[in-house]
Amino acid sequence: MGGIHDEHVEWAVVSRLKAMLEEPPKTTFNVTQSFALFTAILLWTKNRTWVGGNGEDRPAWFSAADHAARDAREALRHARICDAPWSLSRVSPRIVAVDELGAGPHPINFDFAEMSAEDFFKWLRDALAHGDGRTIRPVHKPSAQGNRTLLAGFAINFAEHRGADRELRLELHHRDMKRLGAILADQFCQSLSGGDLYFEEQAGAAPITELKPTS
Repeated sequence: MGGIHDEHVEWAVVSRLKAMLEEPPKTTFNVTQSFALFTAILLWTKNRTWVGGNGEDRPAWFSAADHAARDAREALRHARICDAPWSLSRVSPRIVAVDELGAGPHPINFDFAEMSAEDFFKWLRDALAHGDGRTIRPVHKPSAQGNRTLLAGFAINFAEHRGADRELRLELHHRDMKRLGAILADQFCQSLSGGDLYFEEQAGAAPITELKPTS
């Protein structure tokens, strides 16, 4: 197999992104790389699963793939983002040999305690994709060795919804990016394939070779 079939593009791309998130290419920029992979998974899955718009109706023109994508979105509605399996951090993660130099773990992400996974991923996608009114700042930890400052994640501030005065603040730490991205990708791919092993064999990334740059 030398490429991706048109009907498999979302499954194949998201599956590859998940594989890279779980077993990342070697880099010195681990957190930034995970953030890039996580945001790519979020944008691909959110855009596909919101097929037909923000409403709950399913138009007559929906294909089987559209119904499968909408099923993935509706599954997000029945779990809170701070509950398992998503488990968005409510306390800043402790980093061994780092936190003893700083203030230590502290409560975070109060704004999302009761939010569904569906609402959370829509809010976060809007915060990342819309340039108006949002801020993204690094979250740092002091290193116990060499007096360095380490990047631990990113803080995102964005309006609760369009036109709202209230802003929500998210601290997205490295382990959250990896966990949330992997679960989101996995649920998306399972919904699109319907658990059909033949589909996954045809769409899977493993047998497909990508071109390497010549320079």
